[in-house]
This record gives sequence, structure tokens and C-alpha cells, in this order.
Amino acid sequence: MNAVFKAASMAMVVVALTVATTNDAEARRGFARGANGAVGGYARQGQYGSSAGGRAVRYGSGAAGFRAGSFAGPNGGTFQGANAGAFKKGVGGARASQFTSQGPNGGSASGYSNNVYNAQTGTGTRNSGKDFNTASGQSYGYDGSTSYTKGSGATSTIDTQNKGDYTVDWQKGAKPVVTPVPATP
Repeated sequence: MNAVFKAASMAMVVVALTVATTNDAEARRGFARGANGAVGGYARQGQYGSSAGGRAVRYGSGAAGFRAGSFAGPNGGTFQGANAGAFKKGVGGARASQFTSQGPNGGSASGYSNNVYNAQTGTGTRNSGKDFNTASGQSYGYDGSTSYTKGSGATSTIDTQNKGDYTVDWQKGAKPVVTPVPATP
């Protein structure tokens, strides 16, 4: 896995240098493949924003990758987002992402998610959330957490901003059981 991360780090440096030297409305990418793996990266810059990413893989063993971008529209809307992930065969994997945006009318949205899986124990956890705000001041969204076990099922807890909170039991071979969580005064 160290070789994969070294290759991913090299790809990130190449992409960062490429972004720093990229002019308006330009895209660059590089890719290399060998007997044991591959590495690649890209960078784009245009009138409304830029993005970059990279990945590395060691065949039959593991991989890592990332991407990010930032954009601003002609009417004032903006978006920033990023995600990354990695896995190693027989060990597990992890990924994470997040975004924020602002609409030209004053509305906004943001969100995140992450997931960690341990292949040795067959267990994992996923967390995610979204938050939406309208220009008139209304808010909607949730935060959730799910724990799962390979071959058994999962249990989720979901906290919403205005639809109540609940848990969901997703056991293998059974229908999901939804249980509302009583509101605390």
C-alpha cells in the first residue's frame, strides 16, 4: 500500500504543479501504466472554475484517488467539492467527500459523507449529512450514521431537521424496521 500512496503523492504533486501553470480554459492530464500498476492525474481550468484529481493503483493490491473542484457561475452561484478514497485488498477501504454551494438567489447547500470498511472483521461505518437553506430562510437536512456487518445487516440512526428522528434496522433477509425516536423537550 505504501507504493500506492507514494505514487498517489507523486500524481498529486504533478497535478498541483499543472494547476499552478494552467491558463484559462485549459486542461492537462498525465497517465502512466506499468506491469504492477498505474498512476494518473488531471487538471482543468476554465471560465467558471477549476478542478483537479489523481489516482494510483497497484494491480491486485490496492488503490487511492482524489478529486476537487471550485466553480463560480455567471449569475453568482458557487460550488466547491472534494472527495478521496483508498482501499487495500484484504484490509479494507475508506472514502470521504464534502461539498458546499451558494445559489445566486441566496439559497445554499452543503453536505458530507464518509465510509470506513474493515475487510478483516467485515464491519464498517458510514456517516453522511446534507443541509439545504432556501433564500426565504427555510432549512432542510439530515445527519445519519450507519454501522454494518458483512452478511448480517446494518443499523442506521437518522437525525432530520424537521421530519423527526428515527432508527432503521436493516437485518439480512428481513424487511427494514423503522423506529421513530421520541423528541426531547
